[in-house]
Amino acid sequence: MQRKKIKMQFSDVMFRILAVFMTLLILFPFVWLILSSLKTNAEYYVQPSPFFPSDPQWDRYAYVFIDLSFYRYLVNSIFLAAACVVLNVVSSSFVAYGMARFRFKGKGIVFTVMLMTMFLPAQVSFIPQFLIFDRLEWINTYLPIIVPQLFGAAANILLVSQFMKAIPKEMDEAAMMDGCNSFAIWFRIILPQSVAVLIVVAISAFLGSWKDSMSPLIYLRDEELYTVPVALMYFQAPDQNSYLLLLTGVVISIVPTLVVYVCLQKWMDKGIFIADLK
Repeated sequence: MQRKKIKMQFSDVMFRILAVFMTLLILFPFVWLILSSLKTNAEYYVQPSPFFPSDPQWDRYAYVFIDLSFYRYLVNSIFLAAACVVLNVVSSSFVAYGMARFRFKGKGIVFTVMLMTMFLPAQVSFIPQFLIFDRLEWINTYLPIIVPQLFGAAANILLVSQFMKAIPKEMDEAAMMDGCNSFAIWFRIILPQSVAVLIVVAISAFLGSWKDSMSPLIYLRDEELYTVPVALMYFQAPDQNSYLLLLTGVVISIVPTLVVYVCLQKWMDKGIFIADLK
């Protein structure tokens, strides 16, 4: 018995050591990124480069954030991400509610076609979408990026619909007896029960919008409208100082995503756990 207990304790210690090692392995690139952004040109390009900067260049962050107007790109990205999150969550939950709760002719075909769009590369639709938005005179505005979010995303609709199917229909029937119509049932009954999975959809929509560089690069012309990914692309000039500015901009761009994840981690873990896709 004592030997078995010692063996379990040894396994537990080894597991903890492995977990710490994997954590350090994952965090190492981020630590390297932050330390490299604080180095001087001489320290960064010398071989071998020192791991820790001897004279941290904190003023480089102020230069990128203020002098290069990186704050403006952050505001643009935050605005777009917020709009995409709200529209994606509302539209995906509304369509998923119809798929999960109603029976109508051709429902299977509609659901199949929607799922097939998940296998369609996004690049295929860029040319026809650009021609449509150009005819509507939406180029150089945020409309070509925001309006498609009104139609939701197939993966999000599938996730939310499968979750809503697990909500007892007796709750709908009880609400109908109290005089609620279908819209009221969706808004008052289904949405509050689906908060966890909608948080997962919101995080997915936020990250998708935050890292999207293709759409802003295609539709936006004025520099005042640029988002963070597009701004970082212009930092990649062929000189030594611009590369360090690029690293600094990348570090700044990571901060909002970390804040969102830390604030919503509990809901995200809960949503992933209870969203059972069968």
